[in-house]
Amino acid sequence: MRFGIETKGPKQLEPHTLVIFDFSGTLSLSAVDFGKPDCLERHLEKSGLAAIGIDTADRYWQAVVNPTWSAASVSATGFKVIAAEYIQAQALSKAPRQSIAAALTRFVDAYLRCSTIDAKWQPLLAEIQQSPDAVGLIATDHYAEATLAIQEHLAALGITAIPASGPKGSQRRTTFIVANSADIGCPKAEPRFWQILQATCLPRQLKQVILVDDFGRSEQAADGYAHPGRIAARITATQKALGKVLQVAPRIIPFRIEGEPADAITTAVQSVRKAWQA
Repeated sequence: MRFGIETKGPKQLEPHTLVIFDFSGTLSLSAVDFGKPDCLERHLEKSGLAAIGIDTADRYWQAVVNPTWSAASVSATGFKVIAAEYIQAQALSKAPRQSIAAALTRFVDAYLRCSTIDAKWQPLLAEIQQSPDAVGLIATDHYAEATLAIQEHLAALGITAIPASGPKGSQRRTTFIVANSADIGCPKAEPRFWQILQATCLPRQLKQVILVDDFGRSEQAADGYAHPGRIAARITATQKALGKVLQVAPRIIPFRIEGEPADAITTAVQSVRKAWQA
């Protein structure tokens, strides 16, 4: 059975290749651009967060994001609610809860709208979607609000996707899966993340596993997620978790921007195709 679709005969066909993409900093470079100080502070101002005291990029990262990330990235509650509760509990603003929540909603909605997928990925994503021997997966450590936004950004490129937490019986075999840590309940570097996916929406037998990921390299330096030590640990943990759970040594394709972003995407696309066809 491939994604709930029965095949003829006594045997069930399994996709041979699982191609996994990170989202922010890999498929979506604009998500990272949003966090650059000048852009971020414009949105802090426009959303109303600056008016209630979250008025600089450093204050946003250090006082709001970094302290709440470990909880908000594995919770279905969402960043808007968790951040609002934290800002109020820590007395980071004297504004009423309603004003804090409204500003956060405007800010997060703007961030998600801006987190588009670079169109240069589209041909590869379409090839994977159309292949009977491949499964496409977006695996991301993100907030609960991001799942629907990722589906919408994929749809804008003609790519159909459903959340890993959604119903499995009726999905088409050519549908991409969006696996968000907030929906799964743990980060993707943990074996449990992949165990849950394996038990719910991934094929049991795989010929290849290909992972394209920047592992946080592209994030802003002020973001604790981008700390070099954490990146190195994340790479090792993710590689071990994938191999252990899926029983296939993953082919890791690190996504690095060392010049033009377009060149980095072209290089990654070529690497995926080469690994896929091997």
